[in-house]
Amino acid sequence: MRKTEIRELSDDFTNPLQQEVDYNFEKHLIYNRQKGWKKIIEWIFTILAWCLLASYIIYLIYGSFAIHYNWYLPEFLFFTKEMITTVQWYFYILFIAFLIIVIFLIFWKNYNKQKYGKLHRRKFKPAVTNEELAEMFELEQSVIEQMQNDRVTVLEQNIIPEHLGMGSSRKQEKEAQKKEELKKQRDYNLKYS
Repeated sequence: MRKTEIRELSDDFTNPLQQEVDYNFEKHLIYNRQKGWKKIIEWIFTILAWCLLASYIIYLIYGSFAIHYNWYLPEFLFFTKEMITTVQWYFYILFIAFLIIVIFLIFWKNYNKQKYGKLHRRKFKPAVTNEELAEMFELEQSVIEQMQNDRVTVLEQNIIPEHLGMGSSRKQEKEAQKKEELKKQRDYNLKYS
C-alpha cells in the first residue's frame, strides 16, 4: 500500500487530529559496518579494562583476608597494603553514613506518619451521573442506561455535540475538500499524462 492509501484508510478511524508525517527511516539508520582494526582495538581495550577491574576487586578481597589472617600479600604497582586499608576505611565510613541516613529516614517517616497520617487531603470529583451524561450528550437517560448495559454499542451517527469541538461539520467539510482536491489532481494527471 502507498502512503496516501494508508492515510485515506486511517482517516476513517476515531483520531480527530490526523497528521501527515513523512519520516525517512533511511536517514536515521546506520548501515556502515565498523572497520576490522577499529573493532580489534575496541575489544582489546574492553578486555584490558575488565581485567584491571577484576584484578583490583580480587586483590582487594584477598588483601582484606590476608591482612586479617596475616597471610602473604604480594605488592606491585598501586596494589599495596596501604591501598587495601584505605579502601577498608572508606567502606567503614560509607557504612556509618548509610546507617545514619537509614536512621534519619526512619525518624522522618515516623514523624510524617504521626503529624500527617490522619489527614485525608485528597479530594476526588464525584462520580458522573446518568442525568449529567444525558444532558452533556443531549440524549435521553434511557439511551444512556441502555448504552451502559449493552456489551456492544453501534452508533449510527455521531452523538458528540458540535459545541464540544469533536465531530464538527468543519472537519467533515475539510475532509470533503481534501477528497475533492485529490479527485481533481487525479483527473488532471490522467488528462495530461
